[in-house]
Formats: sequence, C-alpha cells, structure tokens
Amino acid sequence: MSTLHVTQDRFGFWQLSLEDNAGNLRLLAHHSESPAHLIEDAHELVADGKYPDAVVIVDPPRAEVQAAGIDVEAYEKPAARKAGER
Repeated sequence: MSTLHVTQDRFGFWQLSLEDNAGNLRLLAHHSESPAHLIEDAHELVADGKYPDAVVIVDPPRAEVQAAGIDVEAYEKPAARKAGER
C-alpha cells in the first residue's frame, strides 16, 4: 500500500511526499504555505486512480517551526519525508 504524506519542512512550508510499496519516498509538491490544497490533491490522487491503494497521512503543524516563522531567503528544496518524522 502506498502512502501520501502531507508534512511541514524545516522552513515552515508544507509538502506532499509519496511513499511507495517498497518504502521509497518521492517529493510530489513543496513550498506551500498551507496544507489545505496538498490534502485535497492527495485525496484526488487516490480518487482519480493514480494511487488508488494509497492512504493519506497529514502531520499536525509543527509548533517550533510556526514560532520561528518562515525564512524565505534561506529556502532550499526539501527532501521527501514521512508524516511523524522530526
């Protein structure tokens, strides 16, 4: 079963990663200020049949990132990550 992970990167932006059946991670989307459209996109990927067996997991906002704010100047493309990782 595949998993679509909606998580927050170290800069405070939201990202969508795909974990395939073998456990490999791939970044599908990043640099989003809100998780809302990524959650919608993840559910559409399941409903549209692109990843029909996938489960969608959404991390809660990371308080330590929210408190620090978003540092746009230092932004780098993040690595794919699983929900629940710190």
